[in-house]
Amino acid sequence: MSGPLGIMSVVLLESAVGGAVVLWASGVWGVVRRGFFLLTGTTIALCALAALQLLRTQSGAGAAPAGVWALGVFTALAWLWQAVLLARRDGAARVMGLAASAAGVASLVPVAGLGDAGLVSSLVQLALGSLFLGSTVFGLLLGHWYLVERRLPGLYMVRGARWYAVGVVAAAAAAALSAGNPGTDAAGFSPVLAVPGFSLWLAGGLVAVCALIAGFVWRLAGEGGRSIQAATGMFYLAVIMAFSAEMSAKLGFF
Repeated sequence: MSGPLGIMSVVLLESAVGGAVVLWASGVWGVVRRGFFLLTGTTIALCALAALQLLRTQSGAGAAPAGVWALGVFTALAWLWQAVLLARRDGAARVMGLAASAAGVASLVPVAGLGDAGLVSSLVQLALGSLFLGSTVFGLLLGHWYLVERRLPGLYMVRGARWYAVGVVAAAAAAALSAGNPGTDAAGFSPVLAVPGFSLWLAGGLVAVCALIAGFVWRLAGEGGRSIQAATGMFYLAVIMAFSAEMSAKLGFF
């Protein structure tokens, strides 16, 4: 795997896996309406499907079949989870959702085996990136859900802000680890990114912006009321910065 397609598949996989884990670890099950899990779960399933298709596209260039199969299982469970939710089988949906999350985490292992930095380092980078992107996507979707459930306690947005803050710390660690990757293949991206070390400095700068956003989100979420919508607005910028930071950090992954 290499080039833009390879990097994009990794970013989408991280978004799907991290989104699933943060969703079930946030404690919103049984508190928010079923629609929130459909919204977030469908987003996760679409990211997983896109990552799978990109990985399959790269399979002819040396991608491990195990990675395709593992991601395929995760994708199938993610969609099955949505089907069970639509059937209003809440107990089964929770089991399927947790199973999909576990399958997603497991799928990181064969994909990490494709990394040039070795299995352990690559796996840690994927896990940290998943937490970063997953917490960002979750925070954005949760903030919008407050427009649907106006009586939803602000506690859950505060939790979302905390998850995002932890995700930013994880992103900083992932960017630091990416400095040890063998090299950067910037072909197909931009001549500027081919400058030695530039992508790492770019990733670090974007993570720093995310850290600043995390401070605002934490403060606004804690104020409750209309400030929650202001925090949601900050998450728009956070999503742009987070995806850009993670793509920059992963340029040398393969």
